[in-house]
Amino acid sequence: MTVLEAATRFTEPTRRRRYRRWLIGAGAVLLVALAVWVVWFSPLLSVREVRVLGAVNVSSESVLQAAAVPAGVPLARVDVSGVTARVSALPRVASVEVRRGWPNVLVVVVTERVPLAVVADGAGYAYLDATGTSFASVARVPRGLPVVKAASDDALRSAAAVVAALPAALRSAVSTVTAGTHDDIVLTLASGPTVRWGSAEESDRKAAVLAALLKVKAASYDVSAPDLPTSTTASPTR
Repeated sequence: MTVLEAATRFTEPTRRRRYRRWLIGAGAVLLVALAVWVVWFSPLLSVREVRVLGAVNVSSESVLQAAAVPAGVPLARVDVSGVTARVSALPRVASVEVRRGWPNVLVVVVTERVPLAVVADGAGYAYLDATGTSFASVARVPRGLPVVKAASDDALRSAAAVVAALPAALRSAVSTVTAGTHDDIVLTLASGPTVRWGSAEESDRKAAVLAALLKVKAASYDVSAPDLPTSTTASPTR
């Protein structure tokens, strides 16, 4: 075997291997390009349905209108943050989660605000949730919801936090919640007695202490320092 024959013998397999590697690489690039096209640009994975979950007091139609998802947009290219922001702007909506349901469904999960109290709003009232956010209007105070009277937005948020911490039975027994400042909150029970609450801190503990104090009839209660609660007995009538 000559040197030329030997060189040719070893060169041909090397060329074939290089050619196969080139074909494999080119095929991989084409597959990636095809996958990108299918996911990001083709109608195969476009939005064909927008599904709304969790909407009870908010209509599904209003959620769909706020979401404003363009028809036929590829699911991967949906502006999820934009949809979330637009639906979150609905007054009754507390939070929103947007999910992609492959291959063709966009799911909008809505968590609605829970009314825990009301606050005066013009000639009527507005609901308040646990964050102190007002939403929706109502002509009269609904049964079982206290009226919050606050001197500032900060005081309003603290008062709402106190109401949120009350057990349902105790909350329904409260007629008004007055907040001069964020740490000067007073509850007035529907039966007449007042409760000096103080700040919203330790509200769960204060609620438990108050439940025990209410077993003794009094004109007022003070749970602002839950480790040293007090009560004042009503003066006897003459």
